[in-house]
Formats: sequence, structure tokens, C-alpha cells
Amino acid sequence: MTVDQYGALIAEVYPGTLAEELGLRPGDRILRLNGQKIKDLIQFQWEWAGESIDMEILSNDGTSRKQRVDKEYDQGLGAMFEAPVFDKIRPCANRCLFCFVDQMPPGFRPTLYIKDDDYRLSFLQGSFVTLTNLSPGDKQRIIEERLSPLYVSVHATDPETRSLLLGRTAGDHLMETLRFLDGHGIEFHTQVVLCPGYNDGEILEKTYQDLIALEGTRTLAIVPVGLTQFRDNLTQLSMVTGEEARDVIRWVEQKQKESLEKRGERFVWLSDEFYILADTPLPPEETYEGYPQLENGVGLLRCLLEETELFEVPDKLPHPVKLVAGAGLSAIKGLEPLWRRLRSVEGLELQLIGLPNRFFGSRINVSGLLTGRCLLEGLSGLGKGTRVLLPEVMVRDRGDTFLDGTKVSDVEGALGIRLVFLPADGMALMQKIFDEELRTA
Repeated sequence: MTVDQYGALIAEVYPGTLAEELGLRPGDRILRLNGQKIKDLIQFQWEWAGESIDMEILSNDGTSRKQRVDKEYDQGLGAMFEAPVFDKIRPCANRCLFCFVDQMPPGFRPTLYIKDDDYRLSFLQGSFVTLTNLSPGDKQRIIEERLSPLYVSVHATDPETRSLLLGRTAGDHLMETLRFLDGHGIEFHTQVVLCPGYNDGEILEKTYQDLIALEGTRTLAIVPVGLTQFRDNLTQLSMVTGEEARDVIRWVEQKQKESLEKRGERFVWLSDEFYILADTPLPPEETYEGYPQLENGVGLLRCLLEETELFEVPDKLPHPVKLVAGAGLSAIKGLEPLWRRLRSVEGLELQLIGLPNRFFGSRINVSGLLTGRCLLEGLSGLGKGTRVLLPEVMVRDRGDTFLDGTKVSDVEGALGIRLVFLPADGMALMQKIFDEELRTA
């Protein structure tokens, strides 16, 4: 493939749109707009903003053509691209001590082993990046095109500690970069992967103080390090203990009070895992201030619980029904208020199955990392035809494949059960349970 052949690869063309009118098809590539090579979705949107566009297209049959497009200023193309970055994704040059990719066994699909550290994906998708591979041209583009906010993996602002955590021999210049971007009006959401003995204690305090001093730092999220059983020849790290989690919770609560006084917002939050580890109730919804780092697992369980409260649960069912629900151990524990509500319904029998992660190891308890092999073991022994409710975050590739490549149909066939996947939206989840599952029981 030549450099030009990267382009914007079209995955889907929506009916009744300009893309269909132009004769575009899946597999076609848009190589240039207005004579400019299109490297990513950001550049595409800049060039597409006009009313008269010159396009160069490489069809999936290998033929190329140029086409003039006259359109309304706000008229979209009407196509979905294969990926938001059209040239090569910026790879990560770090060797983080806690990198999850390094803790993956061989045999998974190749995309799971890609270590990206691309500021464009940070802006477009909220991916966390270290900013260690930014060139002067990248910084200039961020400023000129207002690529804000960015999502930054900080881990520590102390240069020596950060270099150690990132596995870098070169000196670290994160704060210099952040101050430069901050000075040009760029904002960022930040995260720390907490590794006991490395970036906790005084180092964490310094990280908080350095970040909150920058006007552009909107939030700081702290998540505990995740360790799989595949850590041979990797640096010895420790999980966050229950006592350590309780200490961090107290520290964050104090920092939130300080930040409320200084900035009028809490600024720093913990991911849900800390409260599960500490065996402590989740904070109330108002403390999350709109869930600015929901995708990072900060307030995910609280948000789901609040959404389920909007659904009016019936007092009694017209006929007895048994529900079997499975999830990762963290979700089973964190969603206890929901289970209590369901158990209060007369005629509803609820069986919960906390699924240990037999694949990545007992230290991984989130639902999204459960595999088909975990289900084959964890759901064995259920009666034939049993319907099992599972979170849809477990499946990928249009909802028919688990992380390890096992098909949903393989699990159903092997165990003689039916898997029903529930959405992450709490209201939709409850509607699916009561409007569909109970009605068809």
C-alpha cells in the first residue's frame, strides 16, 4: 500500500445522503480534499467545512477519480469511516510498568496489542495519552485548531517518578508541555494510575498540587493499577489494598473540600474500584458534578443506579419469574441497591452470579474484561434454556463476540442457555428486564 492509499477509508454509506448521491461505496478511499492529503478526521472536517469541495477518490476497484462537490455549508457527507485516523496511528514509545497490553497473553486479535499514544484520538475519542511523543508541529496544530480538551495520562508530575513509571530513560517534560498548552487556552482532563509505593503519598500530593495550579486542568481521576496473572518478567507491582483504598478515599474527600473552596468544583475523583476495594458506599450523585470522567469508570456505578431509580418497579408480577444475572465481581457488589429493589418485587426470584475472571486472574474483577471462557466455567450447571442477563460491555464486534474471540453462540450452545445482554443505560436496562424479559418469561 502506498502512502496515498491510506486516505479516509469508507466503511458505510448512509442512504439518502450526499455520499450516496456521489456514488461512494464502502471500501472507497477519499485521498484528498481541496488538494490536501487527508490524514485524520480532524483535517477532513476542516477541509469539508466549505461549500465547494474538490475531492480525489480511490475506488475499491482500484480506479481513481476527481470530483467537484457543491453543497450547503453545514451539509455532511453521510458516510462512516473505518477509523478516525487515516494515516498510521501514533504508537506509544513508553514501556509503562503497569501497561495492560504487556499483561495480555498471545493469541488475541492483533488490534488488542496496539499501543497507541495519539493526541488526535485523545481529542476525537477521549483516549488518554502521555504527550511524550508530541513534536513542535503537533503542539502548534493543537493550538491553531483548538484541539481541546485533551485527555492526559499523568501518573505523576514528579519527573523522576513519571520517567520510572513510563519506563523511559529520557527526562520527562510533562509539566513544561502542560504549561505551554495551558498558556494557549488548551484544556485537559487528567488521570493517575495509582501504583502503591510509586506514585502515592507525597508524590500523589505533588501531582494534585501541580495539576490544580493550571487553569486548563479540568479534572483529575485516580484509578487503581490493574494486574493480570500474565506478568512474568515484568516489574513487581502491588494491588491497592482495602486499607490503602480507604486512605485514598479520605485524602480525596479532603482535596475535594479544598478545591470547592478554591475553584468552586471538586476537581479530583476516584474510580468506582476504590469504593469496592474499601467496602465503602459510593458517593452521592451530586458529588460527581455531571460525571466528567464517566468513561474512565468514575461514577459509572452511581450513574447507572440513579438511572435505574427513574424506572417505576412494579410491586407484584402477574406470574412468578426467576431472573439469573451475571456480571463481574465489582458490579455484583457495587450494584447491591439495584438488586435489593428487584428482590422487593413480589413474584420475582433473583439469582446473582458473580463471575470470577478465570482468564486474566482473580485480581481483575470488572465485567468488561470477562471472556467467553470465563462464562463457560462460571455459568455451568444452569438448567437448559435458562436466560442469563449480562452487561453488554462484555461483547464486541456488533455484540456477537467476547474479548477472547469466543462467540456468543458457542457459549449458548455449549451450556444450553440463552444470553441476554443489557445496555449500560439504567433506564433502558430496566425497560429491557421488565418490558421484554418478564413478558416473555
